[in-house]
Amino acid sequence: MFEPNEVLQVLSGRGALSAEGIEPVKVRYKLVIERRNGTVLAHGSVTGRHAALHPLWLTPDATLQLKDTRLLAVSLTDLVGDTAEFESTEPVAPG
Repeated sequence: MFEPNEVLQVLSGRGALSAEGIEPVKVRYKLVIERRNGTVLAHGSVTGRHAALHPLWLTPDATLQLKDTRLLAVSLTDLVGDTAEFESTEPVAPG
């Protein structure tokens, strides 16, 4: 059996955040992949230019491209200055 909220992996790097109709934004990310109630999900933060992140924060669905080219469906949940918090909106595969 597994522990609730079991951290599987912590990743950081440079990637890109994008959404339909919005140009990709270069970001630095910190990502925590964990198992919650049997589902593997992710959450973390991205840092980039506030003016570029703001439209993505207003959009419910975004895509974070990691440095290893994996794509994660995310939603930005908070934006303060140049840093945004996010949560995955779909299960993720640990890498």
